[in-house]
Amino acid sequence: MKKIYSIILCLSVFGTVNAQKSIEASQHVTKQDNFSTTVKPSAKTESKGALLWEDSFADQSLWNITIDGVNPAGWEFSTDPSVIPVGALSPMASTTASDGFLFVNSDGNNSTDFEGTPIVTNATLVTPIDLTGSEFVKLSFQHNYRWWQDTRGVRVSGDNGATWTQYQLTCGVDDTGNCIGCDETDNYPGDQSAGNPVYESIDISAVAGNQSEVLIQFYYNDNDYWAWYWAVDDVKINEIDDYDAELVGVIKGSTGAWGEPLAYYQIPTTQVAPIAFSGIVGNVGVADINATFAATYTGVYEGTSDAALIVQGAQDTLACTTELTPPATAAVHTIEFSVATDAAEVEEDVENNVIGSYTVDVNDYIYARDEGTITSGSYNAGNEFEVGNIFDMYGDAMIYGVDVTVSESSVEGAEVRVKLYSIDAETGDFIFITESDILPLDASDLGNTKSFVLQSPSMLTAGEPYLIVAATYGDGGVSNDLVVATSGTSAPQTSYYYDGTDANWYYTTSTPMVRMNFNENLAGIEETANNTFEVYPNPTADMLNIKFEDATNASISVMSLSGKEVMTSTVNGTQASFSTEGLSNGVYMIKVSNGTNVQMTKVVVRK
Repeated sequence: MKKIYSIILCLSVFGTVNAQKSIEASQHVTKQDNFSTTVKPSAKTESKGALLWEDSFADQSLWNITIDGVNPAGWEFSTDPSVIPVGALSPMASTTASDGFLFVNSDGNNSTDFEGTPIVTNATLVTPIDLTGSEFVKLSFQHNYRWWQDTRGVRVSGDNGATWTQYQLTCGVDDTGNCIGCDETDNYPGDQSAGNPVYESIDISAVAGNQSEVLIQFYYNDNDYWAWYWAVDDVKINEIDDYDAELVGVIKGSTGAWGEPLAYYQIPTTQVAPIAFSGIVGNVGVADINATFAATYTGVYEGTSDAALIVQGAQDTLACTTELTPPATAAVHTIEFSVATDAAEVEEDVENNVIGSYTVDVNDYIYARDEGTITSGSYNAGNEFEVGNIFDMYGDAMIYGVDVTVSESSVEGAEVRVKLYSIDAETGDFIFITESDILPLDASDLGNTKSFVLQSPSMLTAGEPYLIVAATYGDGGVSNDLVVATSGTSAPQTSYYYDGTDANWYYTTSTPMVRMNFNENLAGIEETANNTFEVYPNPTADMLNIKFEDATNASISVMSLSGKEVMTSTVNGTQASFSTEGLSNGVYMIKVSNGTNVQMTKVVVRK
């Protein structure tokens, strides 16, 4: 079984990380199976320029399919959106999926790597397109895929197939970390699961602009791996607008001793620090533009960059001239991002001028770098590993525990602990400070967040970075053992993975859901044995019942695993019931106190 690293780049054991840069990096990726639970949103939108040509694959005779590999499988036409072999990406959600789309399935036509049966296939438009009179043109299509070492892309010809220009989208990676069939610097882009669908857009003006015999070809090669699949639909060619700015991405975060901006999604009041924002802005129009990036927190913060000239086809990173420092009181803050061009540069398409917002939860105890919604997982196929995140400290604080979100793909009984490291300022070595006891996972932990109490509460010093990890010795490769949930993307060398099979540290760009917990009451939250009450149903969706063996007069507290009281009630008799409407999905502790005796048990809320 291959290791699941999402995308993990090599760092020598306790190598030079003080400078926060790895000297040598090789890629380690895996065919992820059963771990991705959601899909990334498409970063692009439908082209808005004048439509010149389109095809929805409803008429198969318009395309010529060739199969050049040993494997007889290749491109086919499907009208079944549910044919997609990954539950999180199925059914195919392109605009016209039901009337037909291109589909190639390496996953369904192989059973292992290097069988000697590579799938190599092309789908080529039969009749050339006349684009005479349209100098600036854009090819777009909707697609859905999962990547595992397969090469895919589109070729365009302006001379009826005599010559082709290739636009590669993904590629396989060889033993040295280089892309198969392309330049050494042309590496796999980093997301194994696509959106559903992704709106892909390519400027083909240099090849097809003002040409009368334009052909399109979709190509796929699984490089003789047991790869995944690709589905393509709704191909169009549009004219490119004169002015069109696109917000490609946002760099956000606070920069401390680690030296890289780290984006935090939960911040304890003791660690509030200035947050900087920069927008990656592209010019996808014909003319040069003057662009300004903005980060807006309505009524609180309006950060803008200086205007920058971006020439046609180029990108630039525009930084806001001011930072946002949230108030050090518990509250949720949402920042919106946008880009605008000069008033004289009127854009027809403004949908690509915005990107998803950033929400920061300032709270009492939890320090988190993950986005909060499980999207995948990190594991080591039942072998020893550690995985977690770097955190900068902006104020002295005592850490009592670490919260770990456990993937549903973990195995009940897996033995897990957490560890805390400091970082040597001279060598960059990770220096062990303390750890928790080893705790087995139970059924209620799977898919939920579990709190681990450190054996020695430790004072973390302002101006220093620290690494926290979830860890397991594994079960010798018998099962998945521990799968740590991941959510969001980490910049290289800000989240780390230790592989016990080769005693190496790596960095991962999938953010582990491993969080610092500063709640001093954490150590007191322990399930008690021989309780005199029963909680049911467990898990519960909407109503929780507590039944006592004997009549009692007691107070009931519902607490999160971080120790925060989220609900209270009382009982006078043998039965109590209350609604879970105000509770989020997760694990909670039920504390019953009659003034002389305290009993606690765990309950799972799963709506």
